[in-house]
Amino acid sequence: MIPNGNNLLSLIKGFDYAGFLDGASKTLNLVNQAIPIYNQVRPMIDNFHVLKNITSIMNEKDDNTTQENHNSPIFYI
Repeated sequence: MIPNGNNLLSLIKGFDYAGFLDGASKTLNLVNQAIPIYNQVRPMIDNFHVLKNITSIMNEKDDNTTQENHNSPIFYI
């Protein structure tokens, strides 16, 4: 929908450059603070994924060992 001339003129008059620049400045400051935090936290997240994979592999090995023990005979003395 294309606004007519009156709506467009009122939209331009209502636009506040100072408010726009203030909002843009706050957004850029937030991004500048978030990027270093992300770069510091990312290796910990990657390590968590590696640890999770190692844990699942260890659990699979334990399951295989447990299954082998169930196949052996049980002797009661």
